[in-house]
Amino acid sequence: MKKQNERMSVTGMKNSRTVELEKIIKSRTAVLDSALDHYLPSENAPPQSLHKAMRYSVFAGGKRIRPMLTLLTAELFTREHETAIPPACAIEFIHTYSLIHDDLPAMDDDDYRRGKPTSHKMFGEGLAVLAGDALLTLAFEILSAPVFTEGPGRKYWERVPSERKLQLFFEIARAAGVKGMVGGQVMDLEAEGKKPRTDLLDTMNDLKTGALLTASMRSGALAAGCGPEELDKVTAFALLLGRAFQVVDDLLDVEGDAGKMGKAKGADAHKKKASYVSCCGLQETREIRDRLYVRAVRELESLGKGTGALRTLTDFIFYRDF
Repeated sequence: MKKQNERMSVTGMKNSRTVELEKIIKSRTAVLDSALDHYLPSENAPPQSLHKAMRYSVFAGGKRIRPMLTLLTAELFTREHETAIPPACAIEFIHTYSLIHDDLPAMDDDDYRRGKPTSHKMFGEGLAVLAGDALLTLAFEILSAPVFTEGPGRKYWERVPSERKLQLFFEIARAAGVKGMVGGQVMDLEAEGKKPRTDLLDTMNDLKTGALLTASMRSGALAAGCGPEELDKVTAFALLLGRAFQVVDDLLDVEGDAGKMGKAKGADAHKKKASYVSCCGLQETREIRDRLYVRAVRELESLGKGTGALRTLTDFIFYRDF
């Protein structure tokens, strides 16, 4: 009876966390989707084919983890997370562009993402490339616009000082470029078929995956007006979360739920990708994830009160099955 009660208690805790996670995701996703729709050109505006391709990938069912982290981080320092909506949307556009290009035959050559045909399968390679380019440049148009008088994110233009907007622009540009995601993607291509040292694998993934995720959280903190000491604490946590995100992705390629992921497992091994699993083995990769989790939770706790939603999302990121 005692063991049965303990199992029921654990099950109840898991169900409670699931409900809380769903609430967090649903409320923030509604805000983000409305803003993304506002900033994207209409499908009916010329060139229609380009705008349809852009919208297809942005609204293809992503989890919105990066922009959600932007909003949740902003909420640590302000009740008005609207100041963080433009950078959150910019980051999601950049992330989506990277996925479009990553799926191309010249890169990972994937036919499906999130259970749907990839952009180049739907619209052709040329238009897929241009849709990615358009999303990347739209991100910086949003961040640098002199003023948006209507729609979501108005308080970003009203309340965030110009010098801080410039810092946000720099943070996101650096994370997306040669010192971040693009640089990491090049290292990823060059590492195919090889077994790199763990430190090189860490560097590659910190750039490829971690840089944009870290910029997501730093952007939320900056848009909310946090100070230097608070920004350092956010960064320490975000760096660990970014590293873990790729570790978990590598695990999911082996043991994730293919139905939930919307793509087949085993792609990394098939393409001879350098991953934590190929480098360290499955068990050691799980242990790396667990060690990172302990450190990340410690850093998150150092931020003080009000981190409950971030903790719930962190648990999901570390131990998700899709």
